[in-house]
Amino acid sequence: MPRRKRVTLGQMIVSGGWRETRQALRYVSRYGLACQALGHPPTIEEYRQFHGLSQAQAYRDQQSWRKCVPGFTVLEVVSSEALASRGLTEEEREDLIARELSGG
Repeated sequence: MPRRKRVTLGQMIVSGGWRETRQALRYVSRYGLACQALGHPPTIEEYRQFHGLSQAQAYRDQQSWRKCVPGFTVLEVVSSEALASRGLTEEEREDLIARELSGG
């Protein structure tokens, strides 16, 4: 299993600001759900269709991630355990991912 890249929530905030970080966390949460349901990492179009988003919103979500975590994909940074749904709401999943990135 490849080793995950170490990116912290603090680094994300410094890179993108709080608003972009919040949107990036939402993207990761939604990305994980789509990944789990589809059985593979989704393309941006699959992500958009799975969540019923407009093309503009899907790209804004992805752009927030790229701004906060330049050069790394979601799967390089966030553990599969945090991406799994486990019956959590989207907000609970975002909080879980933020705690993981905070080291907690």
